[in-house]
Amino acid sequence: MIHVLVIAFPATGHINPTIPVITTLVARGDRVTVVVPEQYRSTVEVTGAAVLTYPSMVPADWSGVDIPRHPDADQLAVAHRDTLRETLSPLPAVVAALGAEGEADGDGDGGVTGPSRPDVVVYDVLGSAAGRVLSLAWGLPSVVTCPTFVGHESFSPYAGAVETGEDEAPDPTHPAMIEAGEVLRGALDSWGLEEVSVDDFLAGSGERCRLVFVPRVLHPGEETFDERFRFVGPCLRSGTDDDGWPPPATGRPVVLISLGTLGYDDSAALLLRVVSAVGRIGGHAVVSIGDVDPAVFGDVGEHVELHRRVPQLAVLRHAAAFVSHAGMNSTMEALAHGVPLVDVAQTAEQRLVAGQVEALGCGPALDPETATVERLAAALDEVRDSASVAAAVAAMRQVIHSTGGAVAAADAVEAAALHG
Repeated sequence: MIHVLVIAFPATGHINPTIPVITTLVARGDRVTVVVPEQYRSTVEVTGAAVLTYPSMVPADWSGVDIPRHPDADQLAVAHRDTLRETLSPLPAVVAALGAEGEADGDGDGGVTGPSRPDVVVYDVLGSAAGRVLSLAWGLPSVVTCPTFVGHESFSPYAGAVETGEDEAPDPTHPAMIEAGEVLRGALDSWGLEEVSVDDFLAGSGERCRLVFVPRVLHPGEETFDERFRFVGPCLRSGTDDDGWPPPATGRPVVLISLGTLGYDDSAALLLRVVSAVGRIGGHAVVSIGDVDPAVFGDVGEHVELHRRVPQLAVLRHAAAFVSHAGMNSTMEALAHGVPLVDVAQTAEQRLVAGQVEALGCGPALDPETATVERLAAALDEVRDSASVAAAVAAMRQVIHSTGGAVAAADAVEAAALHG
């Protein structure tokens, strides 16, 4: 039995892909400790893992927080600083629970262990700070989880959008960026890691295993990634979300509509247009409205369902199409169920996902600011009726179910723990 320490990034899209991996490790008899904010305790506890919480800066309720579709350089700099602070904040709780000191392991190599010390640290590529500090300071192997697209020393999937001016990059001279560097330098020094540079730390220099929860064929620049990157594909959820939603008796084509768990600029207006488009094609709309006021939709009639949260997997079993924000989890779940997509991406990452989905022929990408009811209805007709879209989606479904998923990811974590 090994002891796995998992330090999650506090966002649903980052935690959900790890849940099947954690469940697999626990089922094999491994001891797993997962570090999350209190609001995610129930999500993790169902796996059987031990939960260790910490005082997070992330709000438990994102109601009223609008996420900009095109953040400027100032917003990106502040977000970088705040993310770094957040991802360092689990350190005191982990040290208190697992012990700052260890005992000689007795094998003559000078290593240290302790009764609570983990054998491997698993941490999110975005929430890497605490996990990477512990890995370096405690001399432990690490495994990095990547729920969406990643880059390496000579490739970034987002570089093109920055070069063309579609997206901005944070200004390294911005006060928030300078402050972030100072905070990280202080943390490294306090852990005896004076020889580790801030740039090398942020780049993940020396990390030997990165689990990418995306099929290689879907990833930009797939041919540039070496053996450090293991494209295990999506780790699909199961459980209560699989059941509990009956399809309509009318036989109308079901269209799932969701913009994810966070609020975006003008999401209510976009949802209204999508619902109207589904009505134009004679469909049955199942809408995840999140924090949008249901009164905005007025009297929707029997062919529209409004839910704060949709049992997504259950609906996907019956869906003819999915109008999505192009979040990676939603994209993977749709394609794993053979459901074509109409993407209305909200952020830079989502625009890249939508572009890859479109390039593979699995559904069109529309600009949410210009996605009229007419364009949305035409896109829905296209994905329902096109033989080429159906063939592309079927091919991606086969790829997803052959990548290894949670089992391959758990294998890699155990191998890292046992062999470094």
